[in-house]
Amino acid sequence: MPPFGNLYGVPTYVDKSLSQEEYIVFEAGTHTDAIRLSYRDYQKIAKPRVEDFAIKIQPMKGE
Repeated sequence: MPPFGNLYGVPTYVDKSLSQEEYIVFEAGTHTDAIRLSYRDYQKIAKPRVEDFAIKIQPMKGE
């Protein structure tokens, strides 16, 4: 799941909800480091395909 699949000839996908955020954060090759990048810059670099993969579930009443 490289965030820049285009560097490896692998298609990159991003959920539509992430594409509407100002920033995107992803693993930086370790379990303790992360990269924060504006989504606009990420889109220019990675050219991901934007799809609906997840839905936000509303909490049940009483929870």
